[in-house]
Amino acid sequence: MVSSSDDHDDPGGDEVHTPISRNKGKRKKTEGFSSSRSEKKRTSKVWEHFTRMKEDNDRAVCNYCGKNMACATKSGTTSLKKHYTLACKAYQAWLSVNKDNNQGALDVEDGNVRVCKVYESVFREATNEMMVVGELALSWVESVVWKNFCNKTKLYVPHSRRTATRDIVETFVKKKETMKKIIKENNQRLSLTTDIWNAPHTGASYMVITAHFIDSSWHLRKLIIGFKNVYDHKGSTISKVLPDCLEEWDIKRVYGITVDNATANTSALRRFTEVFIEKNGADALVLDGKFLHFRCATHIFNLIVKEGLLEIESSVNAICNAIYFVRSSTQRQVSFERHVESGRVQRGSLPLDVKTRWNATYLMLEQALKFKLAFEKMEAEDKTYNDYFNEIVDGKNDLDHQVKRIGKLLIG
Repeated sequence: MVSSSDDHDDPGGDEVHTPISRNKGKRKKTEGFSSSRSEKKRTSKVWEHFTRMKEDNDRAVCNYCGKNMACATKSGTTSLKKHYTLACKAYQAWLSVNKDNNQGALDVEDGNVRVCKVYESVFREATNEMMVVGELALSWVESVVWKNFCNKTKLYVPHSRRTATRDIVETFVKKKETMKKIIKENNQRLSLTTDIWNAPHTGASYMVITAHFIDSSWHLRKLIIGFKNVYDHKGSTISKVLPDCLEEWDIKRVYGITVDNATANTSALRRFTEVFIEKNGADALVLDGKFLHFRCATHIFNLIVKEGLLEIESSVNAICNAIYFVRSSTQRQVSFERHVESGRVQRGSLPLDVKTRWNATYLMLEQALKFKLAFEKMEAEDKTYNDYFNEIVDGKNDLDHQVKRIGKLLIG
């Protein structure tokens, strides 16, 4: 029998132990009842809200406010229960968030409690917006990555791709109706820009129509009102798609339309002017549409620059061929990097000229000039580089004979 008295133990008694043996007896007693006590902890709901301290088993910390409280095994858990049910404001805040089965987040910092309510509808809407803004595939919402993220952060179970598709379409329809009301209430003239874009992989053509206007706060706004699939670039197609799109948005007053300097656009806008005035009256266009057609100044500048580059076409092609040689294989890139290091030239990428990007030629020439010394080293030391420009390629235009590849003009 182990004595619990604080008096000195009698060494002569058989059932009374010394202080050392008393401590050992307590440890044995704890070990003997450890399984029953742990089982009792698991059944008590109090321990869902408190955590025992590892360094002191007789004290526990509130999971909500962090208060350190005594929890001696002989005293029970009444004081702990009174704390989180009556006194703990952090628990009350958490309870108010989660009692309606809404996802909640609790942040306790410097004694201040901040509760964030995250309803399932908000979570669903935010997920859809993330897919639209991030240009993610609809199947992403069902991916293992997103499900794992939601599980780790204790969020809701993600919805399916069918639900996401339906939600996104409904959101588009609602926002479209809102914008139509704004345009109709302002009753102002809109300026339009349009161009036809070809998808690089499918080859399909799409006509994009953008409206530009000034809102009631005098801020310049732009809005894509049409992304239409077209089968050709003819003026008749453009003149048909454009008024149909404006009718869809209930736009009846237009100031001007900016397009690139193509013949098809000129004929298309001529037909559009006749159809639009006939349908919406003389007030639909300014001065009967005499100044409706604006030619894109940037496109005109691009045509001028392209015409000027024809004067140095051979030099541009030589630089392009040299860069293509370096980028054609890993071994050639490694060889080129060795010449860059020996020539003490700063490393950087070597972009190629892309016809569809207007500034690609400029970026290619700008970077190539930084590696001029490296290309000189390659001509002097690399036999493969020199043989590359001695290869025979097909001639151009009306030339029936074959010519050597243009190159090594960068040194001049």
